[in-house]
Amino acid sequence: MSYMKSGCANCWATHEFGQEAKVSRLCFIDWDDFEDEFRKDFMPLDAEATAINVLETTAYFQGKRLVDDYLDQFCDLIYDSGYTDPKTVVVKFRQGLDCQILTALPVAGMAS
Repeated sequence: MSYMKSGCANCWATHEFGQEAKVSRLCFIDWDDFEDEFRKDFMPLDAEATAINVLETTAYFQGKRLVDDYLDQFCDLIYDSGYTDPKTVVVKFRQGLDCQILTALPVAGMAS
């Protein structure tokens, strides 16, 4: 937990360390105990449904993020969603891509 230095993970670790200090003992018996608690707090019960719900909104759109950051999140969402149809994946990707970048891309099947 000492590697959890930012964001939600840092808040979670700080809380767990605080709990340990209050009761003067470790919160986790072993790795499996830690893993179970971590999954309960950080992993959605249904990752597939969660990913699909995000892909059906504008929440995943690139916005001001770098393309690499957009691509990383997009790939995670596609994996979690279970989408395998290439056309669906391409449509979703292009839909979320910044408009200026999108207009600079060649259209598939069109000669340049």
